Amino acid sequence: MPSLNMLRAFEAAARLASVTRAADELHVTQSAVSHQIKQLEAWLGVALVTRDGRRLALTPQGAAYLPSLSTAFDLLAQATAGIERQSLRARLTVNALPTLTAQWLIPRLPRFCAQAPEVDVQLVTTAAVLDFDPGAFEVSLRCLTAAELAALQTRPGWRGVAVGRFLPDAVTPVCSPDWLARAGALERPADLRRHQLLHSRSTPQLWRQWLALAGSPRLRPAGELVFDHAHLAVQAATQGLGVALGSPALIADTMASGLLVAPFADMLLHDKDFYWIRPQRAADDAAAQAFCQWLQAAP
Repeated sequence: MPSLNMLRAFEAAARLASVTRAADELHVTQSAVSHQIKQLEAWLGVALVTRDGRRLALTPQGAAYLPSLSTAFDLLAQATAGIERQSLRARLTVNALPTLTAQWLIPRLPRFCAQAPEVDVQLVTTAAVLDFDPGAFEVSLRCLTAAELAALQTRPGWRGVAVGRFLPDAVTPVCSPDWLARAGALERPADLRRHQLLHSRSTPQLWRQWLALAGSPRLRPAGELVFDHAHLAVQAATQGLGVALGSPALIADTMASGLLVAPFADMLLHDKDFYWIRPQRAADDAAAQAFCQWLQAAP
């Protein structure tokens, strides 16, 4: 192959039809451009250009050569720009619980992306609340009691881990207005015996705990449905399948739209909060810091 300098000088001069303009574009002298073109012609053994006064003219061989060279240099420029863009972008891996991700994080994530457009967020969901390595991700999001958090912080691998509370996890019964119209009003917790309760395997004791708080620990509902995750139970409630336990903080948008109502809005079971967890290795990670700050301020 001819040298890149030869090819670049000819391509610029042929494209611009001027040695002078080519020299300006390449930041070299006119004589340097002319010299590189002559070297390329000698290497190829054919004439590529002719002089027409001050204007550069192409021979048939030069005219045939130019399009392929221009395309090649365009591809090189595009590839280089792509690498530069990638090097300027930050990747942030966030590990979160499925319900938090589906109900709260994803609806709000466009706001963070608009605030930090240079950050590529990768969401990894997991059902593991306590058994996880905080160093495996830049940020982990967990729903914990104060005692659970304190126990985690005594484990190996938690040295230097930063933690911050960003959202309460208080739950109350929720259902669709259509369900209430069909199954009957819910004026007191005991009325739930006429309703179908929607459970999740990820929080199997939650209904028992709420009913105990509400003074109806022995209540037996008319029916029960069980789902893998709490957000699926809440989704089923929006479809009129029964009454689920939902967190008003997580489903505020759904409730504001009227798809769900909370008959006992003042009876909140609140013993956990959502925390962001940032390992020591991400202490100086600007993207991780920005994400945690955004969580603290997010409505």
